[in-house]
Amino acid sequence: MKINNCYGKEYVFVDVRSPKEFEEDHIPDAINIPLLNNEERAIVGTIYKKESKEKAINKGVEFLSPKLPDMINQYKKLKQPIIIYCFRGGMRSNSIASLLKSLNFEVEVLKDGYKSYREFVREQLTKVTIPNPYILYGLTGSGKTEILNQINNSLDLEGLAQHRGSVFGDIGLNPRSQKYFESLLLKRLLELKDEKIVFIEGESRKIGKTQIPEHIWKQMQQAKKVKIVNTMEERVSRIKEEYKEGLNKEIVMEKLNRIEKYIGKEQIQKIETLLDQNKMEKVIQILLEKYYDKLYAHTVNSKTYEFEVKNKEELLERLS
Repeated sequence: MKINNCYGKEYVFVDVRSPKEFEEDHIPDAINIPLLNNEERAIVGTIYKKESKEKAINKGVEFLSPKLPDMINQYKKLKQPIIIYCFRGGMRSNSIASLLKSLNFEVEVLKDGYKSYREFVREQLTKVTIPNPYILYGLTGSGKTEILNQINNSLDLEGLAQHRGSVFGDIGLNPRSQKYFESLLLKRLLELKDEKIVFIEGESRKIGKTQIPEHIWKQMQQAKKVKIVNTMEERVSRIKEEYKEGLNKEIVMEKLNRIEKYIGKEQIQKIETLLDQNKMEKVIQILLEKYYDKLYAHTVNSKTYEFEVKNKEELLERLS
């Protein structure tokens, strides 16, 4: 099978690469049934480089053989047809596909494997358009992400990246690789292609370690802008709720050490005392006033907005 649009529901994609390869990036909704685990793959790779291809194949077969009965049972639980892929559509995918075909499974191999999928994603991200985008700007904690999560026609870039885009942005999350971020981004953009309006949160081009592709970023810069405005009390309450699982003293102090030059040692000592007293609201307010608002207020206030709103209801009312 040749890659064209891998986001349909007519196939079940099975990635037979190692868990480490799968974690870095894979076709969204694909299932990982690896032929070799991370350690086994490293051993086989070393044998291939230092000894010979034949010995590497023999070692791979040695690792794989005991796993086959359980592996076949995993495939039996899947809906068919099944599309199998490895990195280049070579030995790993073809070997398991041949076995499954001999057992009367409806199965194909993705031509050129993950490599062709990755090329597809990169190409599409230079072409795909965002229909009539509206960008939501506002100070930290103003509820931009909350609004996006309440609207079906939204693109939550921070959610795709699993990072909130600041020094504290990875607390309680598992940030994704650049490649997997792009895979999920393209999938979501294709889902939104027929919408009349798409809402997006205003971001820096970098979200944690991931970066918004240039073609998407340019469209965001030309989009209409809406300002979200909430009180300090509302912002503090929202942030406390969002970070409730991860705001412990050890994590907060580790992050604070990175921004000492921006807020000063005196404020850090004050925050440490408040953490000991479990006064999280006050900690959050100091961080907003002394760090986040100083960092982002100029950017937020420099934009030209269509209008200002407080919540989803006001936003949708203004656009109705």
